[in-house]
Amino acid sequence: MKKAIWAIAIVIVVATLGFGGWYLFLKKNPEGGACTTDAKCQTGLKCINKICSSGKVGSVCASKNDCQTGFCVNGKCTEGKIGDNCSAKTDCKTGFCVNGKCTEGKLGDACATYKDCNTGFLCIKGTCSQKPNYSKYFEKVVISKMKPGMPPGPNNPTTPTTTFDSATDAIEINFIGVKSTTVGPYYFELVNSTTGEVTRSTKNEMETKFNGRDTGMGTDLGNVEPGEYDLNIYYNNELVYSTQITVK
Repeated sequence: MKKAIWAIAIVIVVATLGFGGWYLFLKKNPEGGACTTDAKCQTGLKCINKICSSGKVGSVCASKNDCQTGFCVNGKCTEGKIGDNCSAKTDCKTGFCVNGKCTEGKLGDACATYKDCNTGFLCIKGTCSQKPNYSKYFEKVVISKMKPGMPPGPNNPTTPTTTFDSATDAIEINFIGVKSTTVGPYYFELVNSTTGEVTRSTKNEMETKFNGRDTGMGTDLGNVEPGEYDLNIYYNNELVYSTQITVK
């Protein structure tokens, strides 16, 4: 009887040790299971950040190469579709990432600068919008460069351009065909086209007004870092003109 009991005990111990060995050394974990190498994961899974991952949407990832979709955001595989999380435009199929979400850049979508909108739209008050119609106020705007420190004239000719050197150029803005009814204050802002930050504004620097005649204004580019900018012009606090300039 004692021999039988000992035999049963030995069988139980051997079985337990066998199961423990299988669990520790042979068991392969499913999606989301812990791992140290790919060998610890079930077939088709990879060990990423010590977690078994299939690369499907929602799976753990360290780079886009870990995802079947090709999009990895904040350590999770995404589809890169509208509304998905993103940290850069490359995280989205549409190529637009605003406020941490993929957008389309269409009319009415959220934006920080014109780069967040499709061609032909401007970013006005955080929304992709139609370009403003300034024809009711003036016929056209001419953006030029000139030497800083003196007004335009024979000794300081202006050259129409949208590319400026911060060390040698100033911006001259001329309003042509101003309507006789266009009377009131105006100002411009330089907005960083990447960050949306207002880099330069003349709103509180000086009192500049239309008086129903052609006019102009200028500013140097001191302390303006190289980059791309939205040049926005406001009349009576209404955005009436916007274009993109490059500062070198």
